[in-house]
Amino acid sequence: MNKKTFFIIDGHSLIYRSYFAFKNENMITKNGFVTSAIYGFVNSILELIKKEKPDYIAVAFDTKHKTWRHDYLKEYKANRPKQPEDISKSFPIIFEILEGFNIKKYSLDGFEADDVIGTISKKIPEDIDVFIMTPDKDYDQLVKNNVYIYKPNNKGYIKLGINNIVEKWNITEVKQVIDMLAIIGDKCDNVIGVKGIGPKTASKLIKEYSSLENILDNIDTLKENIKNKFIENIEAVKLSKKLVTITTDCNINFNYNDCETKPINTEKLTEIFDNLEFKNIKNKLEILNKYKNQSLF
Repeated sequence: MNKKTFFIIDGHSLIYRSYFAFKNENMITKNGFVTSAIYGFVNSILELIKKEKPDYIAVAFDTKHKTWRHDYLKEYKANRPKQPEDISKSFPIIFEILEGFNIKKYSLDGFEADDVIGTISKKIPEDIDVFIMTPDKDYDQLVKNNVYIYKPNNKGYIKLGINNIVEKWNITEVKQVIDMLAIIGDKCDNVIGVKGIGPKTASKLIKEYSSLENILDNIDTLKENIKNKFIENIEAVKLSKKLVTITTDCNINFNYNDCETKPINTEKLTEIFDNLEFKNIKNKLEILNKYKNQSLF
């Protein structure tokens, strides 16, 4: 008997990816509203439901509030460009569409979507396979026996389990992804890491010493040039590990049964798609409705 499946979508990343994927398609309504982010987002949801037939589905979002990471680093994510206005205007409509699909959305002030998804994935019973739909490498640290990454690529999506993650990062166990992220850093998020140490050297060190803590405890055994880089960035890399570690115990009200796929609100979605001038998606919606007789919803 096949295990049931729970798909958690990284909402912000899907919206951004959709916006830029269709940005040059001139997707504008007669009233001048840019619909590229919404169109791509909805298409992805429809394709997911049609292809994977999930038993449970949910979407997680960031909020506008600063997070616990800003308490440690005020400049956290300060390098990121301002959110395009067309994306900002798309969020309320996307939230309405999710209501029409009867898909639960989750967010929590003070936490990122990463933390919300990390917490949700931990609360789901192990007899259910969990797929985190995201291109973000930070989520790799959450992979375990029943948790996978559902990552977009040029052929659609690939599913990454424990072996895939270990091979991808050239490490020995998934939890070392956090050490890799801490050492390498992330300029986009203002996570400094150890300047001058890249993925290749980082993976060699992690394989030899098992963890960042063990590297620092045995810093005198490192080659001189590598040792000096760690000494120069010792506080930065310790902070980086805190920042890149996804919280899995944030206080969010979640019951996986609330996310069971339900019949869609065809009337509500049809009205929204008419306003957005989404003729093709309306046609897909009609196809999707047929699945209701095949116990998908």
